[in-house]
Amino acid sequence: MIDYHKKLFQPIQIGRHKAQNRIEIAPAGAFLNNPDGSGNEKFRAYMKDISRSGAGIVTVGVSDINKQPLGGKAPWLANPGLISEYAETTEIMHLYGCLASIELVPVRQMLSPGFAVATQSSREEIRELIDEYAKAADFCLKAGFDMIMIHGGHGNVPGMFFSEKYNKRNDEYGGSFENRCRFGEELLDAVRREVGDKLAIEYRISAEELTADGMGIEETLNYAKKIQDRIDILHISRGLLEEDSLLPYIFSPAYFPRGLNLEAAKVFKKELSIPVSVVGGFNLDLAAEVVEQGDVDMVAMMRNMLADPLSIRKAKAGKSADIRPCVRCNTCINQTHSKMLGICCAVNPEIGRETWYSGIESKAGKKKVVMVGGGPGNLEAARTAADRGHQVVILEKEKELGGALRMACAAEFKADLKKYLDWSIYTVVNHKNIRVCLNTNATANVIRGENPDAIFLGIGSKPVLPAFTASKSGKVVWVGDVELKKAETGSDVIVVGAGFTGMEAALALAREGKKVRIIDMIPESRIGADGVHISIIGLKKLLLEAGVTFICEVKLEDVTAEGAIISRKDISRELLTCDTVVLSLGVRTDEAEVEALSHLVEETYILGDCATKGGTLYNAVKMGHALAMDL
Repeated sequence: MIDYHKKLFQPIQIGRHKAQNRIEIAPAGAFLNNPDGSGNEKFRAYMKDISRSGAGIVTVGVSDINKQPLGGKAPWLANPGLISEYAETTEIMHLYGCLASIELVPVRQMLSPGFAVATQSSREEIRELIDEYAKAADFCLKAGFDMIMIHGGHGNVPGMFFSEKYNKRNDEYGGSFENRCRFGEELLDAVRREVGDKLAIEYRISAEELTADGMGIEETLNYAKKIQDRIDILHISRGLLEEDSLLPYIFSPAYFPRGLNLEAAKVFKKELSIPVSVVGGFNLDLAAEVVEQGDVDMVAMMRNMLADPLSIRKAKAGKSADIRPCVRCNTCINQTHSKMLGICCAVNPEIGRETWYSGIESKAGKKKVVMVGGGPGNLEAARTAADRGHQVVILEKEKELGGALRMACAAEFKADLKKYLDWSIYTVVNHKNIRVCLNTNATANVIRGENPDAIFLGIGSKPVLPAFTASKSGKVVWVGDVELKKAETGSDVIVVGAGFTGMEAALALAREGKKVRIIDMIPESRIGADGVHISIIGLKKLLLEAGVTFICEVKLEDVTAEGAIISRKDISRELLTCDTVVLSLGVRTDEAEVEALSHLVEETYILGDCATKGGTLYNAVKMGHALAMDL
């Protein structure tokens, strides 16, 4: 067991301020504010939720410094009339002992091409931009913040001016190393003139831009050495937001290892005289390890805190088993960075929705609730209902809880999802208000025997398995059986269906040394278009590295002893010889079973794969929680 009480929970001095521990909640745009950039109850409730985590530093993300904002729902720091609004936010944050920090970003320039900002901005525009930073810092000081974060990484404005990739100027702001450092130096000097040491300054940097023509760690380290006397802590990340292929290195999905930026951060820690923080897929266990070893001074994380805002408190109290794990699905990042919508979480249905559920009390009288099926939606519903005092019975036909999620987390690279499933089952089976009945077929008579007041139907779905010539020969297998090791495949495999399930199975098979091809009816450019953008980029990259190939815009016509017969748009047919065909064609609801059980009691809810908004962990958990809160 990790002893978090050693160095991770020791205070650390950041400028003139002291953080209560070495954990920092990294900045993430929540997009919960009013369209004019002012605060509201929804934003303040969210900030209260993550501030009560017990972190040493809590950072408000993506806060616009521009005099003329682009709009949206990000905080706006150029309107003095909003200072009092954000003073309420810092007051809430300070209740929980954290240092209140905020990320300063010129949103208009951040969303513009890096080359245009760094190369084509006039000297007057540069001076105006630096002035906007300084005035925003003053705004933050007056609003009660303890710190600001200057985002100079990921291709943000200071990074644009420093990077040879973007900066092609031939004046005092471009060309030589000294000139490319000038913007950042003048920016930090202007901020210090405005606020002195009253605000601690954190500077986020991309240690490496990770492109052939981008900045490497050696030159970035030299830049950090030039500015370290102007800042109080350096925050290490890597990559560029403009490059889609690099997004998985900024927001590591479950397929990637944790702590992607650690080795780079260790270089900076060794060479600098100021504290160094690192971000990049850390959890509390890894954070405790790297801080204890002296690799870095602090660790920044965000997604873990969205999944369980009380995770730090639970760890400190020795209750790590109670921490709801982040599955690194990037639903949160997809919602905010890709769609510019309000923040959410696949496993924590209340994050960003705090005002939806605050003050909700159980209706008169506790109820007897029967959950038909033990999938993730019903597990969430059971936990929520039981927490509210209802008596819950789960009827599961299989020998284990988990439903289709067991298949989804079978691959070794889905360890995060497996940890979540284990937590979900653990919290349910150990709840005093929940009784679990495994190997139980939930017939109408069995359900009536429980005399329920309410029924939750989460009976799952059945795989789509068309009949082919070789269907009964072992040549054709279902993807779920492959992932659960109930079916074997040969060394040459065709996976039919390029959804997440099919691609994950293909990756697992390829890593076993098998030749794998994926076929689908849609164009290759459309694969994953409806899924989580960052995760699909990472998964496709790993598939390419593993040698998996796609054959798109084809239809599977038959499977014979020789292999898969496909047809193309021109009606031509082709035999793809292989050992095994793995079907990953989705699922369909067992409508007859749903119909048979949906009229037993008046208060009946349908969720999970049975519902119109089923099919993903996010939808199942969100629906299960919301319906249970309505009991």
